[in-house]
Amino acid sequence: MSNAYKVLKTDAEFLAAALSQKRVTIFETCGDLAGCIVDYGGPVRKWSRESVKIADAYYLRGEFEFRMLLA
Repeated sequence: MSNAYKVLKTDAEFLAAALSQKRVTIFETCGDLAGCIVDYGGPVRKWSRESVKIADAYYLRGEFEFRMLLA
């Protein structure tokens, strides 16, 4: 199994993730838990310049990293 992933940063990348319905995992980027998985997530449901909705939760784009596994 490959551990290659894509870090989602741009609106175009979030659109591609939403259309593909691939699971997106959320990682903490600051504080004591930096680099730790916050949530194993799910598909992208919505996104804006400030936040991303994955499954049923919203995450601030500036505080978390969003990774999608590559097939």
